[in-house]
Amino acid sequence: MSEGYNQIRDRWSVRAGEWLMYAAAYVTRLLTRWVPVWRLSRALGAVGSRLALLIPGVRRRADENLAMIFPEMGRDERRRTVMAAARSFIHLAVEYTHFDQLLRDLTVEVRGMEHLEAAQASGRGAIIVTAHFGNWEAIRIAAKRAGHETGIIYRAFNNRYLDRFTMDLIPDAGAPVVQKGRQGMRQLVQTVMRGGNMMILVDQRNSGAPFIDFLGHPAETVTAAADLALRTGAALIPAYAVRDTEAERFDVVFEEPVTGDDGVEMMAEVNRRIGAWVRAHPDHWLWFHRRWKSTARSRPNA
Repeated sequence: MSEGYNQIRDRWSVRAGEWLMYAAAYVTRLLTRWVPVWRLSRALGAVGSRLALLIPGVRRRADENLAMIFPEMGRDERRRTVMAAARSFIHLAVEYTHFDQLLRDLTVEVRGMEHLEAAQASGRGAIIVTAHFGNWEAIRIAAKRAGHETGIIYRAFNNRYLDRFTMDLIPDAGAPVVQKGRQGMRQLVQTVMRGGNMMILVDQRNSGAPFIDFLGHPAETVTAAADLALRTGAALIPAYAVRDTEAERFDVVFEEPVTGDDGVEMMAEVNRRIGAWVRAHPDHWLWFHRRWKSTARSRPNA
């Protein structure tokens, strides 16, 4: 009976914590709804970058990742990069919280739209592959403004309330918006087979997936995006968005499609492309998760 009571108590405490986090986000949205997104983002980003250094687990994980990928980077530079990545995360959180305003007011400079246009003209659609880099929603916004509706498949937030909050907002950037899982994958495949466009974020570790090089180290990488492109004939197009807080815009780039006849080799090229973005803009990538299994054994250099 005591064990059952503890489980119920834990379940309610988790739900209460989730609700409080959602309430904080919602209240913040209400109190700041008249503040321009870029101004709010800069103000909160400065605070958030400092707070990241106060969370030992988050700081340590990002520091370990950076030390492994950039062994030449000294401790002070890693610290500055962790702060910059935290600032980028706060920018992202603000942009999601005020997504309707972002959708309305966002300025984008686009390169490579011809690759997406060619995929649409072929009637076979496109699978846009990207990463947790900058704000990936800017890619879908740019595509929609050009007349190319683009859906997304995403991993549901652990916080059910924040997940519903987000689901009420992001479909305006492009549909369908589906969650990872059997049903979501079915919708993704159906959309692509009808000649539509879908975005997939492919930079998270998935246990059991093939080990493919990413930034010089083997990382478990799902090949579903490439496999689907081979199956349907859809274009596999890497794309990314770089945030320019001073110019108050995103620079969105659609790269040349990745081609080939083997899913693993194609995803190796996708990882290479993403790695190039991260090396060029290390502050834009979220260094706070364990992308590589070996990271846990890594220790930062002085």
